Amino acid sequence: MNDWHRIFTQNVLVPPHPQRARQPWKESTAFQCVLKWLDGPVIRQGVLEVLSEVECHLRVSFFDVTYRHFFGRTWKTTVKPTKRPPSRIVFNEPLYFHTSLNHPHIVAVVEVVAEGKKRDGSLQTLSCGFGILRIFSNQPDSPISASQDKRLRLYHGTPRALLHPLLQDPAEQNRHMTLIENCSLQYTLKPHPALEPAFHLLPENLLVSGLQQIPGLLPAHGESGMWPTGRWCPGDPGAAPACGRAQRSGLRAEAAGRCTGA
Repeated sequence: MNDWHRIFTQNVLVPPHPQRARQPWKESTAFQCVLKWLDGPVIRQGVLEVLSEVECHLRVSFFDVTYRHFFGRTWKTTVKPTKRPPSRIVFNEPLYFHTSLNHPHIVAVVEVVAEGKKRDGSLQTLSCGFGILRIFSNQPDSPISASQDKRLRLYHGTPRALLHPLLQDPAEQNRHMTLIENCSLQYTLKPHPALEPAFHLLPENLLVSGLQQIPGLLPAHGESGMWPTGRWCPGDPGAAPACGRAQRSGLRAEAAGRCTGA
């Protein structure tokens, strides 16, 4: 029973806001997003002085700006060591998803999280900032199609700030949002039509890594977990784990409603 409960909590999806779900259905669009590297002193020096063995990872969640609602399931990158002083942290980690909620107010929120040990040996997790990744343009039916690298600006605080009623869209221009100077995340975002034949194997609004085992699909090749841009190859569903368990513990996902902050 305990194992069943663990698998269930790791795979639960928070649904979109009821008002969003009532809108006319549209065809789902597939995307590939590659989180490349983090530049700048996003982790404050004070944190590095208090904690030892500091590491860093990114968390990604879907957010509906109109209804101030996190949905889907928060996805995590692998954990990377942090140097002193903080410099570039390379992730080069792709994630995939598909969604029919093609509206400019549907965004992905990327949070930078630091982990380290306190003097008593206990683990401390801290939110170091977040960015708002716009998936769709101001034209609802036009997803971002450019594949060139982009820089995501980062703000102080945690993604919980987006729930505040004073943060009207566009949140990036709100006076309550403070940029972290000289800090950014390099990424690419583009449509990924090769995912379309596998829509029936991936729930909508689910963020997955190429390193995760997906029932019914052969695993991706290479250390990066980059799924090919060509035809998808269905695997043996009976040979894949029933829960689509991640190959690395750092990729475990949790409910977006619970982990919007560190």
